[in-house]
Amino acid sequence: MDDASHWVLGFDNREKLALFEAQAHRLAEEIANLDRAIRGLTAAETQQAERALICRDLANIQWQEIDAVPVLERIAAIEIALREARAGSPALQQIAARIVEQTERAAQAEERVVAIRARIQAIEKDLREREDRQRILLQEPALTALTPLQIAELPARFDAFQQKLTLDNIDKIAQRVERALTEELEAMANRHNQLVRAIEERFAEFQRRWPMEAGDMDATLRSAADFLAKLKRLETDGLPAHEQRFFDLLRNQSHQNLAALSTHMSQARKSILDRMEIVNDSLRGAEFNKGTYLHIAASDRQLPEVQEFRQEIRQALSHAWVEDRDQAESRFLILRRLVERLGSQDPAERHWRETVLDVRLHVEFIGREVDLEGREIEVYRSGAGKSGGQRQKLATTCLAAALRYQLGTADQSTPVYAPVVLDEAFDKADNEFTALAMNIFANFGFQMIVATPLKSVMTLEPFIGGACFVHISERRHSSILMIEYDTGRQRLKLPEHARSESQIAAS
Repeated sequence: MDDASHWVLGFDNREKLALFEAQAHRLAEEIANLDRAIRGLTAAETQQAERALICRDLANIQWQEIDAVPVLERIAAIEIALREARAGSPALQQIAARIVEQTERAAQAEERVVAIRARIQAIEKDLREREDRQRILLQEPALTALTPLQIAELPARFDAFQQKLTLDNIDKIAQRVERALTEELEAMANRHNQLVRAIEERFAEFQRRWPMEAGDMDATLRSAADFLAKLKRLETDGLPAHEQRFFDLLRNQSHQNLAALSTHMSQARKSILDRMEIVNDSLRGAEFNKGTYLHIAASDRQLPEVQEFRQEIRQALSHAWVEDRDQAESRFLILRRLVERLGSQDPAERHWRETVLDVRLHVEFIGREVDLEGREIEVYRSGAGKSGGQRQKLATTCLAAALRYQLGTADQSTPVYAPVVLDEAFDKADNEFTALAMNIFANFGFQMIVATPLKSVMTLEPFIGGACFVHISERRHSSILMIEYDTGRQRLKLPEHARSESQIAAS
């Protein structure tokens, strides 16, 4: 277990790898030391064998072989005989001269052979180095196969430098080719970005000038196909041939659409007045003060933007059926200005659009307190100058009227959605106001769901159809106790002592 080389579990193998690397270095050093010892022993063994051969040769030599004088004398006699023979024979002299010449030529040839062998060895060495380098390059992980385009184009790139490719200069030339390609790519990218910006500027200009025609297309290359399709249609449609169709559409469609818009705004204003009549009918059944009720009147605010908008609509609708092209173009300019303002996303124009199209902003509501004979007692434009109780009563009445207006329709006497939930209802209100508010909501046709303290229970009894008591302990545990309700007497079935305590708390 203490030997890390046998470990096979764990989350990190770096220690095991370091152990193997250390063992590999130690074994490599031992192998190198053993190799040196083997070479030393081999050299000693070779030297000993050579000495043994020399000793054997010395043991076999005889005296005659050591005595060189007779041999030298014989060699000298032979050389004298040769000289005499050569001197007496021209043929031998020629042969001797040829021998000398051939000997010189043989020496020169031997020198050339030596030089050629040295050159061959150098070439073989260089070839081995190049093969080793090629093998290393072929094993490079980043090496990938060239594409047909690269195979066709790269030779011209390298030939442009007018240098012969070798293993020594290929890296330098490749760097120069790569640098040239990078510069071309950067130039092409800059040119591409310039063209993209120019195209997108044309798209944006088209959107600014013809926003309706641009629709939901954005000013990017993603919408290029749509823009080009519109361009092709514009080039092939033949706009002069459709001029009459344009004026017909201007005369018919603009008149119909603007008339429909004007009618819709008039109907929307009439709908507000009609619905306010229903609200006022409900208010007449809820006593505001003793012998009075609240009547809400709607009047025009006379906003300058709205009046100007209506005047432009009238100008666009005027002379709609006249064939005069100049008047039609004048109407078209007015209509285009209206469409551009209505479709603009500028904050100021959006505010203007909401002002002129939202009919609810064209009227203001004024509360008039009148008696049973229709005489005006008080006018309420706001709660300013009123007491807290009066403002509370006015706010509750307007709240009920607003809910009735929002949740009701012109042809229904009750709201479409009736439940109204009030949390901590009438917590700081007296019994008189509580009864008044509940009566107002009941007259408007709402179903009240109230969460109220115990002191308001007796006041709310006539306006509810059931109740429950909620108790919370430690702000974590809650429980509910259902309380029976006497529908005939419109009161809760509470013990008399509980009713007495509630009346004391209310007082």
